[in-house]
Amino acid sequence: MKYDFQTLVDRTEQGSKKWLLMREEKTSIADGVAPLSVADLDFPMAPELIEGLKKELDHFIMGYTVPTKRYYQAVQKWMKEQHNWEIDPEWLVTAPGVVPAISVFIQAFTNEGDGVIIFEPVYNPFRVSIEKNNRKVESVDLINREGYYTIDFKKFEKVAAQNDTKALIFCSPHNPVGRVWHQDELKQLAEICAKYEITIFCDEIHSDLTHSDYLHIPFEKVSEAAAENVVLATAPSKTFNIAGLMTSNIFIPNPKMREIYRNMAEKLNLLTVPALGILACQIAYEDCAGWKKEFVSLIESNYHLAKSMLEEALPQVIVTKMEASYLLWLDLSSFNLDEASLNALLHEYDLFVTNGQVFSQHCTNFIRIHLALPQEVVEASINRLISALKSI
Repeated sequence: MKYDFQTLVDRTEQGSKKWLLMREEKTSIADGVAPLSVADLDFPMAPELIEGLKKELDHFIMGYTVPTKRYYQAVQKWMKEQHNWEIDPEWLVTAPGVVPAISVFIQAFTNEGDGVIIFEPVYNPFRVSIEKNNRKVESVDLINREGYYTIDFKKFEKVAAQNDTKALIFCSPHNPVGRVWHQDELKQLAEICAKYEITIFCDEIHSDLTHSDYLHIPFEKVSEAAAENVVLATAPSKTFNIAGLMTSNIFIPNPKMREIYRNMAEKLNLLTVPALGILACQIAYEDCAGWKKEFVSLIESNYHLAKSMLEEALPQVIVTKMEASYLLWLDLSSFNLDEASLNALLHEYDLFVTNGQVFSQHCTNFIRIHLALPQEVVEASINRLISALKSI
């Protein structure tokens, strides 16, 4: 490999939330153990990004900054080369993160008490954002067939048809279940939303990390109806590990929707992004495609390694098919442990994961672990997980 994906960076002294939490939960941690919870990386950053930022910092003034023509061109180039997606810069509105953009969307397109649909299990800030904005969570459980998840369209349409249901927050690719949605699934979803006037927020933050055998389809490309009814969120944060720079790109092809969103974002002061974030996104999209390609290759290898180890040693563990990102969703239901017992067991074996109940109240016996780590760390972590579960 050209890039350094073998070095594990202990980020405790950098103030990493997940590293600090791990050390709070257990004071004595063996060398080489890394937290497997929060979805950010513990590798050195892409060298092209580091060097590009250093070069810019020699002369750049960190004042109030808006995206430049070069920035828009970098985003256009990235979306075209990575996703075969022709974007119009007019569609683009910046945001200080996808989660803040969700709150803007909720306040812009729904009223208090309205229903907002999510497909669970799903990234927890979807639910939290709905609840904190005094809207009603309308949860439609995904159908789980031995670790492969699909949308329950019958239930979805029933909920969408309710008079007080106004919006959908959709994850594509899906976190935590790893699905890359097919064209026919996306088209059916868009048609139901158009039929019942359900406005869509589509979180595509993991789209750059789609695995090589799969094709991510930007929701705007699904159909004309989809493009006219979506606020589509992307960010360089998961791809290049720059979440702390608080920069996301929100695409809204419908000019009326875009104006409504911008007005609300201005009202909430959630339109401006940091100058350094603008620079980092621009440099990453211009110069770091090679790093991203190797990174995806690594996480695919780590997934296949973890899957083969678990299936050989513990066939009762259901390993969810991972089609995108570096987040592995495991079903441990056959061990029938409550949340406290499971957490105690995992901590005993130096395993610090995200519990399934974060994503759905029905997922007590599930865990999500991130595999964006040196392969030897992944192998050691899976071996400790196997030992932990065999000890029951």
